[in-house]
Amino acid sequence: MGNVTFLGMQMADRVKVEVVYETGSSLLDLANKNHIPLTDSCEQENCGSCAVKVAPLQPSTHMVHLSDKERYLLLAAGKISRVQYQLNALPDHPPLWRLPCEYVLADEKIMVAF
Repeated sequence: MGNVTFLGMQMADRVKVEVVYETGSSLLDLANKNHIPLTDSCEQENCGSCAVKVAPLQPSTHMVHLSDKERYLLLAAGKISRVQYQLNALPDHPPLWRLPCEYVLADEKIMVAF
């Protein structure tokens, strides 16, 4: 089990919501299930409009692997650099921007700002 803290300007009084989830679902699925107002205008998971900032809340020793689709959409949206796009994994730290529709949750503690 992991923990996700949502912090959003669209939420009343910048409310933080702690959500405990089971691994295997996407961040967007988790947000929708808990009525968190993330932007997901395309509804086809191919535009990058749902990009959010994600920060780890605990140290992690695993490398973050982005799917080819997520890397491409983040590059197209200007959220990652060409160098980050060309790398298969980001060993030093995860990228600040992620796509909730592509981000498969694992046993981790993260904060999502939108």
